[in-house]
Amino acid sequence: MDIEQSLIRGIGANIAAHRRAAGVTQQELASRIGKSVQWVSAVEQGRRHAERLTDLLRIAQVVQCTIEDLIGRSVDNLVPGPRPAGEAVAAVREAIMRAAVPAAFPRVAEPLPNIGERVIAAWTIWHSSPTAHTILGGVLPGLIVDAVAAYRAAEDRRSAARNLAGTYQVARQWLHHIPDGDLAWIAADRAMNAAREADDPHLIAIGAWALSASYRRAGQQDEATRLCLAAADELRAHIDQSAPDPKLLADYGMLHLAASISAAQSDDDGRAWAFHRVAEEAARAIGRHYDPWTAFGPANVDIHGLAISAELGRADDVVEYSARLHIDDMPSVERRAAALINTARGFVRRGEDESAILVLLDAEKISQEEVRDSTLVRELLRELIFRDRARARTHVRALAQRVGLIPAN
Repeated sequence: MDIEQSLIRGIGANIAAHRRAAGVTQQELASRIGKSVQWVSAVEQGRRHAERLTDLLRIAQVVQCTIEDLIGRSVDNLVPGPRPAGEAVAAVREAIMRAAVPAAFPRVAEPLPNIGERVIAAWTIWHSSPTAHTILGGVLPGLIVDAVAAYRAAEDRRSAARNLAGTYQVARQWLHHIPDGDLAWIAADRAMNAAREADDPHLIAIGAWALSASYRRAGQQDEATRLCLAAADELRAHIDQSAPDPKLLADYGMLHLAASISAAQSDDDGRAWAFHRVAEEAARAIGRHYDPWTAFGPANVDIHGLAISAELGRADDVVEYSARLHIDDMPSVERRAAALINTARGFVRRGEDESAILVLLDAEKISQEEVRDSTLVRELLRELIFRDRARARTHVRALAQRVGLIPAN
């Protein structure tokens, strides 16, 4: 069996083994995850790929194992061998862990305005640079150390806490995409704690938005939805309905977009689209304003609409939606790449392999790093390799090699 076949069949064999160990029949598993017995059988035999990461999450919950048990390696490290960003992640991890040891920060504290400017610059890099993963990997360790040192030395604790929250927020965003889920969760938690200390409604809302992503990655979609809605209710008390602050209104919309994705991953299409409509109303109210951290705005609302259809498995809707999506209106590199990756999901589900790989190549042109570091892209490539359609074979294998999924020839 070659490496491409083993990628799929190995997961199927693991599912079968853990299902039997848990005493669960194929019929019971199919019923509890909302699939057919034929689907479960095909996946276990390696004849079909589990197309959605949430399918694997549900299977793991039913057979009482972790998703890593099914995949055969960490869900945050699906590329064989060391990750290109491994050293950068290690440096960020060291900086985050050192923050718990007061004696580890001997340097003179940098002025708070300087830290604030560096936080803004980091977020600008995140959304505007196609090599943001590499650049921030070099920037974040020093920023974290300096923000913590400034916080500890500051007389103005609220301003220092705001800077610290922003630092951990951008670190969380970077870690979520590398990805390193465990460390991203720590960064999100610290960001929320700093936001609470700053008593800043904007930062608290963004903190909840960030934490919800960690809950989703852990398979706790319902908790992610509850978190976003609770934060939205808390934020609403700070919004002047007669003259709403665009920043807070953007936060309110972004919380509902995050809730819409969580609901879609729970196959609750009614709530998903209801939350999306709330976000649409917020986007209309603020017009062309785009939040510099979350990139909330009309184009991001549209991109999330595409993601909802993809999460619900509505392939035809994804393709139709993508045809009228103007991603060039979105100023964020990461969001534009995400829209194309989700479009590829629709084509893969429809069996249109050539279209899928061409869209992924377009996403790679926008940001090689977003494609290279994406768990979802690797899952799509596994499916394409498994089907091995002759028209797409050369492009698929070349991209799979560039993202590290299969060895280079």
